[in-house]
Amino acid sequence: MLKLTRFEGNPIISPHTDQPWESRATFNPAAFNDDGTTHLLYRAVDENGVSRLGYASSHDGTTVDYRSPSPILEPSAEWEQFGCEDPRITCLDHTNYITYTAYSRRGPRIALASTGDFRRFEKLGLIGPDREDKDCVIFPEKIGGRIAILHRLNSRVQIAYFDSIDALVNSQQFWNAYVQHVDDYEIIRPKFPWEERKVGVGPPPIRTDKGWLVIYHGVSINNTYRTGAVLLDLENPTNVIGRTSEPFLEPTEEFEKHGVVPNVVFPDGAALRDGTLFVYYGGADRVCCVATAPVNEFLKELQND
Repeated sequence: MLKLTRFEGNPIISPHTDQPWESRATFNPAAFNDDGTTHLLYRAVDENGVSRLGYASSHDGTTVDYRSPSPILEPSAEWEQFGCEDPRITCLDHTNYITYTAYSRRGPRIALASTGDFRRFEKLGLIGPDREDKDCVIFPEKIGGRIAILHRLNSRVQIAYFDSIDALVNSQQFWNAYVQHVDDYEIIRPKFPWEERKVGVGPPPIRTDKGWLVIYHGVSINNTYRTGAVLLDLENPTNVIGRTSEPFLEPTEEFEKHGVVPNVVFPDGAALRDGTLFVYYGGADRVCCVATAPVNEFLKELQND
């Protein structure tokens, strides 16, 4: 059974006690590999429990060479008053789009930002339905000429399509109709004991010759977070080609079992380097970690299941 190999230097990002905005926790990193540099966006939490997003970069995918001295995104609107959480990065049409969870008194909503250079960031606003929704990712290519996203409603993963980014940003009328038939758009629901409580997408889908590789988290009845994967058809992502029946990453290390929330491995980022898949994840809602495996082993496992 496939298992990821943890980087021996984990965790790669830990809280900075001398930086108030990231003094309590730094976890759930998004990742994007560009010309040999891995860009990381991570969730940082202050002592009041408010989340912001920090930036880091690595030349080899494991060693952090640079870390931003201040947040790159922080709460600035009513709909994210309690935090900007759990980012994901997708490069689409030469623009890096960041989906993240905006948290307020109304609960979690999905929001969008963009950057061209990981120096300047622009918030584009809420992009999901006006109900509890999170774990949103954008496919890195258009499917049938349309932008496709995965997100989670009702503890299950659904798909949605949009003609453009503008349509995604101005989508409330679309969502009003969508939520009336949400089961029609379902991709993944809890299936195995280790994910019996809920499932949610991790990093954005990765295109392979065999299909879209989608890494996700599953939560058991006793609230342990583990990691699995599905393989989706390239032309029709509603068609699930394969799915891991057992998790390939689960809490075993001290920094995964003990932290702000115990027994959590939460993948938010992934990057390919020379045939090796790097999976970036949060450990116990406190630190950022990375683990690896040959991507071909992933595909073999999914095709055999």
